[in-house]
Amino acid sequence: MNENKYDSTEIVSENRVYNKLQNFWYHNKWTVIVVAFFVCVVVVCTLQMFGKEKYDISIVYGGTAHMESDERAAFVGALQGILPEDYDNNGKKAVGLVEYQIFSEKEIYTEVEKEVDGELVTVKEPMVALNWNTEQYSSMQSAVSKTGEYSLCFASPYVYEQLLKGYAVEGKTVRLGDTDFYLYNEAVQVLPADTVVCLLRQFMVGQSSKDEIYNRSVALFDAIVAYDVAE
Repeated sequence: MNENKYDSTEIVSENRVYNKLQNFWYHNKWTVIVVAFFVCVVVVCTLQMFGKEKYDISIVYGGTAHMESDERAAFVGALQGILPEDYDNNGKKAVGLVEYQIFSEKEIYTEVEKEVDGELVTVKEPMVALNWNTEQYSSMQSAVSKTGEYSLCFASPYVYEQLLKGYAVEGKTVRLGDTDFYLYNEAVQVLPADTVVCLLRQFMVGQSSKDEIYNRSVALFDAIVAYDVAE
C-alpha cells in the first residue's frame, strides 16, 4: 500500500516538472530559439577562426591554368621554399593562394568536331560557361581593386592587361618563364611560361595598406626574380 502511494507521488512530481517545462517552452520558445541560434553562430565562427590556417603572405592567380590539389600544393610549396622569413614565427612558412580561372574571348573557345546532318564539321565551343567566366573576372577585379588584400599577383597576359597593369609598380613586373625560379622548378611550370608576375602598389584599405604586410610581397617578388639555381 505504502509502495503504491510512493509511486503515485513520483508520478505527480514528474507531471509537475513536465508541466513547468511545457509552460516555460510555451512562453519562452522564441527567446530560446533566438539565443540558441546566436550561440551556434558564435561557436561556429570561433571554431572557424581558430581552425583557419594563418598565412605569412597571400597571393592571387588569374588566368587559364587550373591546378589540381597536388599541383597546387607543389606550387605553393615552391613559393614557401623561397619566402625569406617565417614572418609570424609559428614554425613554418605559409603562403595562401587564391585562384581565378579566367579566359579571354579568344582563349575561351576551342574547336571541336560535331556531326551535323550526317557530316563531321568543326565548330567552336566555349571550354567553360560564359557566365561563370564573367563571374570569375568580376570576382578577381573586386579582390584586387577594392579589398586591397593582395599585392603579389600571377596572371595571364590578358588578365594582366585588363585588370592589373594600372595598379602595377613600375619595374616590379616579370615574365615568369624568364626566371630561374620557373626554369628549374617543375612545380612552378604548372603555370604557362607567359604568366606575368607583378607587384601591385599599396592600397588605402586591406592588408596591402599595412607596410609590414606589404613588404612581405615585395620580398617574395624580389626572391622570385633573384632566384639562382647555382646558389
